[in-house]
Amino acid sequence: MNTRIQYKFLVFLFGLVFLLTGRAEFSFAASQTQLLSGLSAAVGIALDEANNHLYFVEYNAPDLKRIILTPECENDPAVTCVVDTVATGFTHAEDVQLDPGHGLAYVTTRDDPGTSGVLWRVDISSGTKNMVTFNLGAPQQLVLDIPNDQAYVVGYNDGRLRRINLTTGVKTPVFTGLSHPVGLAVTSDGNYAYVTEQGPPAIISEIDLTTGLKVREVVRDGVSGVSLVAPFFMAWRDISQNSLYVVERDPANRVSTVDLITSTKSDVITGLPWRPSGIAVSSLGSPLYITADNRIVRVDMVVFDLTEPVFLGVGHVPSTDIVDGYATTDPLYFFKVKHSPFGGTLNIFGNLNNFKSLSATHYEVLVSKDGGAFEALDHSWRAYKWNPDPLIAKYEPVTIAPETGTTRYSIPSEYPLHAQWWYPPFLFMRWPSGENGLYTFKVKIYDSVGTDITWKLPAAQNSLTVRIDNTPPEVKLSNICQKGVAGLSSDPCYPDKEVQACDIVSSGPNKYYFKVKAYDPNQHLRYYSLKALWGDNTSGRIEFHNYSGDAAHPAPAGHVDAEGPYKWSGVINARIPSNPAGVWKAACNCAHTFDLWGGKRTINGYHYILRRRYHKSITINNTGLSCP
Repeated sequence: MNTRIQYKFLVFLFGLVFLLTGRAEFSFAASQTQLLSGLSAAVGIALDEANNHLYFVEYNAPDLKRIILTPECENDPAVTCVVDTVATGFTHAEDVQLDPGHGLAYVTTRDDPGTSGVLWRVDISSGTKNMVTFNLGAPQQLVLDIPNDQAYVVGYNDGRLRRINLTTGVKTPVFTGLSHPVGLAVTSDGNYAYVTEQGPPAIISEIDLTTGLKVREVVRDGVSGVSLVAPFFMAWRDISQNSLYVVERDPANRVSTVDLITSTKSDVITGLPWRPSGIAVSSLGSPLYITADNRIVRVDMVVFDLTEPVFLGVGHVPSTDIVDGYATTDPLYFFKVKHSPFGGTLNIFGNLNNFKSLSATHYEVLVSKDGGAFEALDHSWRAYKWNPDPLIAKYEPVTIAPETGTTRYSIPSEYPLHAQWWYPPFLFMRWPSGENGLYTFKVKIYDSVGTDITWKLPAAQNSLTVRIDNTPPEVKLSNICQKGVAGLSSDPCYPDKEVQACDIVSSGPNKYYFKVKAYDPNQHLRYYSLKALWGDNTSGRIEFHNYSGDAAHPAPAGHVDAEGPYKWSGVINARIPSNPAGVWKAACNCAHTFDLWGGKRTINGYHYILRRRYHKSITINNTGLSCP
């Protein structure tokens, strides 16, 4: 029987990674679980996630085997993993890679009789194996390029990186002169290969596959403080292919990451069983599966990116475009706002993918007003969820609510792989704002047993502050004045005459001005505008003022920070128009409506929400011109 040992250690490596370049800060945590023991120099390993199979080879055993991965096998120490033999008859196998689309596996063997190493093709269903090519100089790690029907492999003894045609077996040296190469990784575009060379000294080299030249040494043991010990097989950390996992054998017995951009190395998994060799990485980045000399371990690896956002944004506004509680987006962004407070009901979007990757199953959203105590929110709302039933195949409304008796929301199981099943995706709080003030939000996350694991979130990112202003502006067209017609001293237009609503003006000059109020006591006015409307859908602008200014209305240029940072309150009893003559003239005789609008910068994340209108109508019959 296989013994399963739960390795009860947690390695935390906090600090700035890539300090010299100012790149991301990371924290790492890893835990190990033994899947299989009693092996004879396990080396290559490959993961078939679609079928939950883990393939591996042993240097001192003749078989290609696979583990049937089940939740019980991987997580319950009392359950023994089921192991199948897929094919046999190999001599000193080194690596295995999969072509699951064609039901094939490929195996490198080091020194079959009469050869210096062979690449084998294996039919997974039947176990039948066929030689692809031979004399490969003690082949080590293998990389498949299935779309181009080719593979890459390095030869430990002859120092060559080869390209192999998987149909004809023709092998082409891409680069020679490597110093005992073992590990190999190739970029998805086929432009570059990365090779571990055991030397001495131990190095990781970059090869240009197009020119066949060594571009550089990414890292070298003993240079710039790097310790690189017996580097073996490698794997890409993620789809960005900017960094690699590198297995380091005894006496280091660890896995490191090597950043290809900054040429820096960090040890991330230590305390591995003796002589680790192969590594396979889940498409989600965790778990990892690592072969050691006599066992295979699963490593649950969490990489905490301390620059990963917690809050994605509010509506169309990214969280990083909210400063001091105000939204200001890029001028070329489709939703352009400047110094906008928030109001109404806000859709707040959170990084549910990252929460899930940190092993969180639940979250809370807490809010504080004006620096007061934080309180957890417990609102409910409706969202759409995709129904994949072929007979339905549409988005259907569902209710989102905290779990009964709590303020904790369950993270849907569709994250992170099927975030698109939710519409809108990543909506994790719908908050009806109310009383004006400065509100700060933060998030707590919990694992499946209810443990608070908020410490995994980057503290610097776990805050969102919004300024709430739900007060509408005050808008009033106070007076219409006719210039050049004497008014009484008590007339608000004195020395000119006020024209009352519904009056008919038949004499005097065709000259008018207006007294208006467009005012926001909270100093968040966005614009005010007075227009004249007459006749058959005819109109003309009399006055327009805009907080930010725009090309269509260059005068005035705007009122940004007119009364202090983010502040403009507008006008009270202002005389307009502000043209040099100070008057407006009607174009023709007709009934006229004067329409005053005032709007605030308050948004709900999708559009402006607070504006008011005031209008008065008179008939003008003194222009001497008839309307068309």
